[in-house]
Amino acid sequence: MTTETRATAFVTGAAGFVGGELVKALVARRHRVFGLASSAEAAARVRRAGGTPVIGDLLEPGSWQDQVSTDWVFHVPPHVVPGRRVGARSAAAMGSARLRMDAHLLDAVAAGVTRRIVYVAETSCTATGGPQPMTEDALLRPSAWGRHLAPALEQIEGYVVAGHPIVSAFPGWVYGNGGWFRQRVIEPVFSGRRVLMFGRTGPWLSPIHVKDCARALIHLAEHGASGGRYFVANHDPIRLEEFAVAFARLAHRQLRVWRIPAALAPLVVGTALANCWQSDAVLSNIRLRGLGFRFLYGTLEQGLRQILGALDE
Repeated sequence: MTTETRATAFVTGAAGFVGGELVKALVARRHRVFGLASSAEAAARVRRAGGTPVIGDLLEPGSWQDQVSTDWVFHVPPHVVPGRRVGARSAAAMGSARLRMDAHLLDAVAAGVTRRIVYVAETSCTATGGPQPMTEDALLRPSAWGRHLAPALEQIEGYVVAGHPIVSAFPGWVYGNGGWFRQRVIEPVFSGRRVLMFGRTGPWLSPIHVKDCARALIHLAEHGASGGRYFVANHDPIRLEEFAVAFARLAHRQLRVWRIPAALAPLVVGTALANCWQSDAVLSNIRLRGLGFRFLYGTLEQGLRQILGALDE
């Protein structure tokens, strides 16, 4: 199916940072979009993005499952909101919840109706070491945080074997005017508050602008191979602190930093989340580019300039 043919799409997490941008991108391509929303407020956000809200909760079976029989299904389950303290017990509970959410969705997919399921996986399941990018074929080495989410990938493999047309997408660090980036970078920089940083330099990671991430997910629905895994990230890795340093420079604002020693990070955000924020995650995008995908914001500076321009509108 190409972008010239209108598709129906069901999007979970449709009121979230990535899911909301995905709904907008699908609607812009004239596809009909149903977005799962767990509250009236979330439903209003789905409507503003141009989608049709479906009230329901991934954690609970319900009538929302009757709406899953669409051409494309995009599974963008909720992510942890940075700023919370997340220890090992909380991370384990989130991993268990992820298994239930995945099962409730995938068990509802109608055989023969849905052409492609794009499953958005946690990049923390693919920890790397240093700036050398890893490929999708490398043995997954989950971080301590990612180990709680790795069982979900094993469960997905079972659905693939059973015949579900699943494409797994592993986004890098998604940034844009929302989500963690607005909370951790945009608001502190413009208000003069200190930006929280851990350790001396921060981990290596692969960024991806939220608009490019949404476009890539649609591209995978159109061209991704069933059972395939694809990293969704820019080519050049950066240090985590470069997000704030570059943004403040382009915004012509002074950057104030609250730098916490790495050893104390677990006391601030919890052991599991501290591990996530300190683990390298450098991903190769060769497979995605091999499908013909091209980035609008291939560098961090290009993406940050887009964000600043949107803030001025």
